[in-house]
Amino acid sequence: MKVLLVSRWFWEEQRRQGGGFLREQVEALVEAGVDLTILSQAADAGLEPERRESGALHVWVTSREKRKGSCSLADKLVKFWSGHRKAVTDAVVVRQMLREHGPFDVVWAQVEEPDGLVCALAKLGGFFPPLVTQVYALRYELEGGGVRFRKRSALGWVFRSSDRVGANSEATASWMREHYAASPARIFNYKHHLTQTFLVAAREAQPVVAEKRILFLGALNRKKGPDVFLRAAARLATKRPGWNFVMVGGETERDDKLKKELEALAAVPELAERVEWLGRLPAEGVRREIQRAAVVVCPSRIEEFSRTTAEALVLGRPVVLTETTGAAGLVRDNGAGRVVPPGNDELLADAIESQIASGFRVPAGLSQKIAEELCARQAAADLIRVFEEVSEQRTGK
Repeated sequence: MKVLLVSRWFWEEQRRQGGGFLREQVEALVEAGVDLTILSQAADAGLEPERRESGALHVWVTSREKRKGSCSLADKLVKFWSGHRKAVTDAVVVRQMLREHGPFDVVWAQVEEPDGLVCALAKLGGFFPPLVTQVYALRYELEGGGVRFRKRSALGWVFRSSDRVGANSEATASWMREHYAASPARIFNYKHHLTQTFLVAAREAQPVVAEKRILFLGALNRKKGPDVFLRAAARLATKRPGWNFVMVGGETERDDKLKKELEALAAVPELAERVEWLGRLPAEGVRREIQRAAVVVCPSRIEEFSRTTAEALVLGRPVVLTETTGAAGLVRDNGAGRVVPPGNDELLADAIESQIASGFRVPAGLSQKIAEELCARQAAADLIRVFEEVSEQRTGK
């Protein structure tokens, strides 16, 4: 099985971070026998794709900025339609890779925009291997306390042009069907795996007795719902004297209105000196706070998956989260917490109280089961099945 991965940010991510979940995923594919070539971009690359050393991986990088001083007419038209510059010239490079390093059984676009758009444009040039597009996020904005999807015709075209479209949760798949009319027959669900670094650390972690701590885990932005958490905390405070409410996560955007709102919520008499603001913590700090907590709360208004939910379950802590979070099924199907509607602090408080009262802890067997399901090896196996399926359908075998 020979596969071309088109991921414009792969190389720079490896250079800055030295790995991560995508690196582990592609390495697991190679270990499973996939002949993988990666086409990415780098600021210091030249006009033509050039080989870069990256362990045992075949990585080629190019620079979209150096290929042309300005967009071609075709690029300008595509930019007007989709918002992406130089997608057409990127598509030319994909075609070049197919000619010079093929034939490939499958082309795999790591993200839907713009890599999926680039590959879909490249398909217009004649024979093209089956295209598998892997979706991480859809465009939306918070509006009036709810969520409004920003439907993009270009993205819908990418979905229709792809032989298969991978969604990182059933929630994402449902949004793709509802808002982009993506064909259910083309959608497959893939597992959003946890990194080997985390899984090893979780396996080696010493058992910790939970304290009287309720942990909010997420960035301090409206999407993650820290305001809903603090309102729920105020409702719980009188019922649970001696319990603290812990906020782990940093600011990801400037939102002075939200900041003032959170400060005001934490200053109410019920919560005086009971809210701990820990900010953004390193990975080991996050693991420690999860283990100290009795309940982990992820009240996102919307979330395609929620890696923090999976990490909490692997570390043996139950989670209360919203039904608009992709990992809700993971919690519900395994009976590992509570699922509530988004934006409702009263129901959130009731769910947290119910979870505390039950004294439930995620059994070690369930934690191990989730860890095995969400490893890079399993994610690679799922992808290989899809690659083989679309390849066989194309060849008629």
